[in-house]
Amino acid sequence: MAGGDYPVPDWPGRIAGDAGHDRIAACLTLDIQRAPDWAKNVLAEINQVLDGAQSHWDMGMNAYMLKVGAEKTEILPIYEESGEATITVKTTDLRDALSAWCAQIAPPLD
Repeated sequence: MAGGDYPVPDWPGRIAGDAGHDRIAACLTLDIQRAPDWAKNVLAEINQVLDGAQSHWDMGMNAYMLKVGAEKTEILPIYEESGEATITVKTTDLRDALSAWCAQIAPPLD
């Protein structure tokens, strides 16, 4: 990432043009943004659900609300007037994308 370039979300297995993967990318850029600590916190919550420590986890953010379940996650627009539909993705896809995003936005080691 040079200068003011903003990272574009990408992760192993991402399918360009897939509605679910596009919504995950939008959630990463609009809600998680370039905040490594926040990204790690959200990832920890998702992992708690995947590991069975929690049955589900819900979180409203800037543009989207996550409703995380063990198998599926709903990503809903916060504002109905946006005209966006609710998208359901595999929770493991969200985890994988967020994990890769954490690596992309991590501060450089000096």
